[in-house]
Amino acid sequence: GDDMVVCRGWGDSDRDRGVDANCDTVYDIMSMTKQFTAAAILKLQMQGRLDVTDPIGQHLRGVPDDKQPITIRQLLTHTSGLPDSLGDDYEPVSRSQFLAAAFAADLLAAPGEEYHYSNVGYSVLAAIVEQVSGEDYETYLASNLFRPAGMTRTGYVLPDWHNSEVAVEYDAAGNPHGTPLDHPWAEDGPYWNLRGNGGM
Repeated sequence: GDDMVVCRGWGDSDRDRGVDANCDTVYDIMSMTKQFTAAAILKLQMQGRLDVTDPIGQHLRGVPDDKQPITIRQLLTHTSGLPDSLGDDYEPVSRSQFLAAAFAADLLAAPGEEYHYSNVGYSVLAAIVEQVSGEDYETYLASNLFRPAGMTRTGYVLPDWHNSEVAVEYDAAGNPHGTPLDHPWAEDGPYWNLRGNGGM
């Protein structure tokens, strides 16, 4: 039924403060964020608002000639030729600044010809979600994906988490790097080097 039977957590939420993880601990899923960006694009296609075969210039302004052939599908499949990244995840970059940098970047390959993992491509997809839906990225995901699935504790800033609920991130050597809330973000979520590709 609707009754929870087991709820547990494992490991540390914050080693320095001696906080154990529990079933309510909130984690940054990092690049797994991309699955939700892809789902948002497919939801917009289901709603008849775009098609994954559309060139990106059909939905974004200022796309230069060398990037006009890039399709939404190529962004989804890391075959657009766009680079992996354009700067630090926490650099205060607006959507327009990010898109200008993405459109000015050299392509690693002609669109559709080679696979090159691209965080940039997924942030461009997040911009397309905003442009096509008329809503900000997280708001669209919350109303069209998360709430219908009962995922009320998934997002950037709309779930009103207290900092103590969010797990500290540790690298492979066990060094702490704080929580996502300890890093500079805009009021509505991460800046655009991270939005849509990570940080959820």
